[in-house]
Amino acid sequence: MKNIKYGLALMLLGGTYACNELDIPPINVVQDKDAFTDAGMQAYMAALYSRMPIEDFKYSAQEGTEGFDTWNNIATPALNTGENANRNNGGFVNPARGYWKSGYQVIRNANYLIRELPKYVPSLTQPKVDKWIAEARFVRAFTYFALVKRYGGVPITQDVQSLDGSTLESLQIPRSSEQQVFDFILADLDFVIAAMPEASEQSGRVNKNIAAAFKSRVALTAGSIARYANPFVKDGVMLCGIPKEKANEYFKAAFQAAKSVEGKYSLYMKKWSANDKISTADNYADLFLDAASPETIFAKGYSYPEAVHSFDAVYAPPHMTSTYGDRFNPTLDYVELFDGLPKNAKGQLKTTDDKGNYIVYDYVEQLFENCEPRLRGTVLLPGQAIKGVRTDLRRGTLIETVDPSVPIPKFIPEDMTSGYNSNAFYNSNVKQSGTWNNQTPIVLSNGQSINPTGLDGPTSANNATITGFHGRKWLMPNLAPAATALHRSNQSWIEMRYAEVLLNRAEAALELHQNGVTEVDGVALLNDAFENINQIRHRAGAVLLKTAAELSSAPPIAPGAGVGGYVLAPTRGLQLVRIERRKELAFENKLWWDMLRWRTADAEVNARIWRKCNPFLFAKGAVTESSDYVRGKYIFDCRFEERSSRFTIATKNYYEAIPGAELIANPKLVQNEQY
Repeated sequence: MKNIKYGLALMLLGGTYACNELDIPPINVVQDKDAFTDAGMQAYMAALYSRMPIEDFKYSAQEGTEGFDTWNNIATPALNTGENANRNNGGFVNPARGYWKSGYQVIRNANYLIRELPKYVPSLTQPKVDKWIAEARFVRAFTYFALVKRYGGVPITQDVQSLDGSTLESLQIPRSSEQQVFDFILADLDFVIAAMPEASEQSGRVNKNIAAAFKSRVALTAGSIARYANPFVKDGVMLCGIPKEKANEYFKAAFQAAKSVEGKYSLYMKKWSANDKISTADNYADLFLDAASPETIFAKGYSYPEAVHSFDAVYAPPHMTSTYGDRFNPTLDYVELFDGLPKNAKGQLKTTDDKGNYIVYDYVEQLFENCEPRLRGTVLLPGQAIKGVRTDLRRGTLIETVDPSVPIPKFIPEDMTSGYNSNAFYNSNVKQSGTWNNQTPIVLSNGQSINPTGLDGPTSANNATITGFHGRKWLMPNLAPAATALHRSNQSWIEMRYAEVLLNRAEAALELHQNGVTEVDGVALLNDAFENINQIRHRAGAVLLKTAAELSSAPPIAPGAGVGGYVLAPTRGLQLVRIERRKELAFENKLWWDMLRWRTADAEVNARIWRKCNPFLFAKGAVTESSDYVRGKYIFDCRFEERSSRFTIATKNYYEAIPGAELIANPKLVQNEQY
């Protein structure tokens, strides 16, 4: 959805978004007859879409207009889920920014078009009017979904509210039940599916299949709320929660909607290779940057210089940006979900032997070289190339007198938060730096100099990465470090892609199967879930599930008892599905909402300290090959993140507080529980 001139429509919609210079008359001379023309409707629709609450590169929990349209994105819901960490935030970051007023402005504008446009059928034709009304109903549905997933039940209005001839009290609408809001959204989407063609009028605008894909997300959320949420009832209205007996109905709707777009999209496989892990990793990374990807369903476009964001400047590793970078730090907890890594009995990365001594690796890439390709397509691992340089990750360097052949016990015992300065061997034998860009080099006996710490961290002062990793997903690999500056990024945000639809389908199918429904429309649900999970895993280069029986209703793996045990679920099958969502959809602003709809957030994130992986270089035998790559032997220390920052998600955060100003303006509103 390119940023285009739409001044006329912004004024008609009462918009406050910045736009290019306005070359149209003031609002008081713009009439419906001017807007409801072919040219006017293009502008109207562009403005309506531009205000959709898409949680993209500019979505932030700390700034902007109710969380949207920020200048950079340094504090997102991913900080709470274990996907990401950064030095700016050492505890729970509430994503709530009071998104309410802006949402109802969008809804009012959509309602106005729905009410008034039929009057112009003679000049516009009935097919055009029907299509534009369907688009308005999609925007309205998308906006109501943003509200209901934040607040539960909210006021539903199909009218165009105005003070003209109305009393203030008549405009004060009470909250509907959460179920009523979901049903209203789904009814809008069913209308769109029936009314829209399969091709969009323009990129970034809805069509039949986009609406169906979005319906799978909405109905899956409703089903989860019905199955897992505790109700909040006030004056006989279930404002939060949905009756449990409705769960299967919503899961069936999610499954059918996801199934309906089969064959319309496909997983991105342009570089995929069964024999080349690097090509398969690049394939996964490329799907987020290829404008012609067959996997993209609905995207928000950017273009330089008129519509840009700052993702690369803020999120690139520090020596790969001209600004400060370093906000994209995937946690070790997240990395450990992936296949192809050595693991201990707890499911954690194994970097010590059975005697508790570090395993010595011959080069920095060796630990991760057999990893599932999707990991390398999502995360920048030590030594990984991008932007024409290397990801330089090193917490410290063991001095030249330390022989790699002599066993070194783990610096800090497992599951302890002590600092490295509590270890005498470390204090005497490890050189480190508090910054990445102002280091005192170590001079080796051969005359070569090396930095004690990598140019991308981790540092002793916890700047640069604080987890031992940087992120790759979304980064533009051809944007040179010198050109990686604020307001220069223009990659599109993919709001919906086919992988999510397959995951929605698999989850809905398994929820139905494990709750008494084995078949829908002649499709055996357990086998369908198995096949769709394996489609995702095949593209990822992951280990395939062997049989559908692995998606069982047996108890899940407990935390600390195996890979992904901290991902909570009622059954082992659903745990596998949820782990797959974590791996596939991370850093796409989806997993926070998953944890909320599953009602696992407060249990998963309770005084939680995210984990990190610190690489250490042996100076003995090390050879500097470039400014950001030192070849030599390494050990890796897995531990709690060194700040010992604890994250807790309270149960009240399953819903947001209705903004105080709205409660004052509308006394009929009831505040959510615990606020």
